[in-house]
Amino acid sequence: MKFFKLLAIVGILALDTTVVKGQNDMYGGITFEQLTYNKSSVYSIGTDVFAPFANRFTLNYSFKIGFSKDYNIAFHSPVSTLLGTYLLALNSDFPGIASLGLVCLAIPEGVGVYLGPDGQALHLSINPLGMDYFGSPDQSLDYIGMSCSAVARVHYKLKSHVPSYITPMVGLYYRYNQSSINEQYGVRFGVSFGLASKKADAGMNLQDLFYE
Repeated sequence: MKFFKLLAIVGILALDTTVVKGQNDMYGGITFEQLTYNKSSVYSIGTDVFAPFANRFTLNYSFKIGFSKDYNIAFHSPVSTLLGTYLLALNSDFPGIASLGLVCLAIPEGVGVYLGPDGQALHLSINPLGMDYFGSPDQSLDYIGMSCSAVARVHYKLKSHVPSYITPMVGLYYRYNQSSINEQYGVRFGVSFGLASKKADAGMNLQDLFYE
């Protein structure tokens, strides 16, 4: 929990810093990630989307599917996505409930804040509204439940004809309502490759990133 408190303090301090430039781009990309917890690893691929608001802040959405080292399937999304989809499916029986479903789909998994100059910004986020499914050979041991993560990303915008970026990330993972501490906490590692909504004013080319 100390990590979450530190993240909150850094976010509050960021409100007063003057070195941060506006981050008004919509970002979306393909993410490759490894989640390690309880001596098990899950390897996944999916997409992360960061929708900007108030200059340096973002609404975060994440969707991933993957497999554990023993080839069991895993799935991750915001809990609001599952709830919204369920409400949309009920619209034929309860006319009008689709509107509520659409509202649920817009609810993010978490929020983030950019620190540092445009083009090489550190992005810190807290995502308390995740939903995970982990399959197992014994279906009675399947897990579905909510999760939370705190993530730090180094957001490099790349100089190219197409607005693009590369984003390595590391984070802590927490599953709610678990009796064993080994089942509660994990570590996330990954990297994203994606596109921005407009041309980057600052950034690095790929050669500079690896040979600087």
